[in-house]
Amino acid sequence: MLKKYLPLIIISSLVILLPMLFGLIFWDKLPEQMPSHFGFSGEADGYTSRAAAVIGIPLVLLAGHVLCVSITLIDPKRKNIGKKPLTLLFWIIPGVSLIVFSAMYAYALGYRFNVSLVVMAALGVLMILLGNWLPKCGLNYTFGIRTAWALSDEDNWRATHRFGGKVFIALGILTVILALLSIKFTVVSFVLMMIADVLACVATYVYSYVYYVRHGRKEE
Repeated sequence: MLKKYLPLIIISSLVILLPMLFGLIFWDKLPEQMPSHFGFSGEADGYTSRAAAVIGIPLVLLAGHVLCVSITLIDPKRKNIGKKPLTLLFWIIPGVSLIVFSAMYAYALGYRFNVSLVVMAALGVLMILLGNWLPKCGLNYTFGIRTAWALSDEDNWRATHRFGGKVFIALGILTVILALLSIKFTVVSFVLMMIADVLACVATYVYSYVYYVRHGRKEE
């Protein structure tokens, strides 16, 4: 299975490392201290060394990517995941790498904009994509909403993921709206997003449990 997806693993891994290549090419133009964390206002409030930002962070992202993909591909029920959810899994970290480093490099080179809003909007789009594809994901051990009740019953799994998909889409739309309406990524926007995240997780788990109570666990 790993051999089948090896070309995709290599391509997605190279995408993760693209920011490293950019950083090495423009090494002399980048400051010694690179922005690594941004506050609610979108201004940098945390810094790391140029070497750590350009070389260290991409390598950490690459390691996380390879680990997540490898664990998923050795899942005995990996065929149930579905093509689109699996494709999304392959491109989540590469996408995050491009978005985060584009913002980081732009800020480091003197282009000022609210980085937090960009990241927040991108997160909302990711949630919408995830919400659309969750219902297409079959029962497996590594990807999806893995409550104990859903893992023990395929009907519960399907129902939970249909419900969870709607929740993620709603949450994603809310996140994008908050990003677009906020002139600055204020504490209020952050708190609202965190509350919505918690409520979404709780609602999905409660739904899975209620389904289990109403329909019972199907014995194998």
